[in-house]
Amino acid sequence: MTSRPICAPRPAAPPQPTAPAAAGTTPPAAPLPFEYTLQRTPVGVILLDADRRIRAANPLARRMLAQRGEPLFGTEILALHPEAARAKVAFLIDSAEKAEDGAASLVVTTAMGSLVAKVARLEGGDGGFCMMFHTLGDRVMGEPPPPEPEAVPLLLKLPVMRGTGDVTTLIDVDDVVFLSAEGHYARAATRQFTAFCPRALADLEQRLDPARFLRVHRRHVVNIRHVRAAERADGRWHLRMADAAGTRLPVSRAKVAEMRRMLAV
Repeated sequence: MTSRPICAPRPAAPPQPTAPAAAGTTPPAAPLPFEYTLQRTPVGVILLDADRRIRAANPLARRMLAQRGEPLFGTEILALHPEAARAKVAFLIDSAEKAEDGAASLVVTTAMGSLVAKVARLEGGDGGFCMMFHTLGDRVMGEPPPPEPEAVPLLLKLPVMRGTGDVTTLIDVDDVVFLSAEGHYARAATRQFTAFCPRALADLEQRLDPARFLRVHRRHVVNIRHVRAAERADGRWHLRMADAAGTRLPVSRAKVAEMRRMLAV
């Protein structure tokens, strides 16, 4: 059996056999082998003295720990961790110090995925510890987090189709009394008329002001400003709306508490 020196360069990804792609299509990328992924996983390494002060670190560990703005070398390792994490780090080092084989590991769930931390007790010389950590998720340690997705702007106008033809009428969202699901689309009711809306109810809900609109039922979203009355009978709630027909809409049990909070009933 042969072994690879730890200083050897990382191997290139081996070629993966792929099935012929259909004409006009792009073949899916083959998954990388586990060994290849493992060897390319960045690892942070820290050497601690017997007093658990940092005496050396590899570049990745230095970048991560330096983000806290504290001096690195000569600093006690716990001082570079948030208060909530210090007990776990101390437990990990204590476990390695007491273990017969001088090693301990811990898996912690973080925003980057599963973080694997390992500590080994060093013997000879001044002793101390070697700490290593790496992630098992898709995020790479030391890289900034991905930007937050941009918020979808709230609707100011609602597109509706009235009568025949291909004319789309835009009405003020504030004028909408309620929206009801109609197949894959929706129907909008105002004080004067109802009209077909070529948008899915779920999509509309995501772009309506939650301070004004509430989904009271899987089929209905109401404008709180246009609720004429809240009625309770036989343990069930209904809302009487201010459209031309005075429509009475059911409130699902899961939405009763939120409805009562918004209407103070």
